[in-house]
Amino acid sequence: MVYQRTIFLHDTDAAGVVYFASLMSICHEAYESALNAGGVPFKSLISDATLALPVVEARIRFFHPLFCGDRVSIAPVPALINSSEFKVDFEVFLAHEAPIKVAYAMTRHVSINPSLRHRLPLPAPIIGWLDSHSVNLDNL
Repeated sequence: MVYQRTIFLHDTDAAGVVYFASLMSICHEAYESALNAGGVPFKSLISDATLALPVVEARIRFFHPLFCGDRVSIAPVPALINSSEFKVDFEVFLAHEAPIKVAYAMTRHVSINPSLRHRLPLPAPIIGWLDSHSVNLDNL
């Protein structure tokens, strides 16, 4: 699944380039879209009071600046880490005749009970989504 989006003025900083937190937010849009496309409605995940999948680590690396009006394509690639964690890698390309890789991002998520703040096994819909899109890192 590839998520496409135009960079808007509000995504940029005072220098006119995309601010790192804005691109991370755009990558999260791609993650939500990938879950929805994979049959896991994001709305159902966040409405479950017994489950949360917080981001516990996030990274982003820019290779090329992005500006207002640029069109990007983002390919989210999820991977199972263990029974309660997964990560999503994001490759961000500037949509040109010859796509240019402009950034790499990653988020790592942990399944928890939000009331108790204890780890939980990943729910079946997330496991199914991961199984259909990723490799298990424990087996590498």
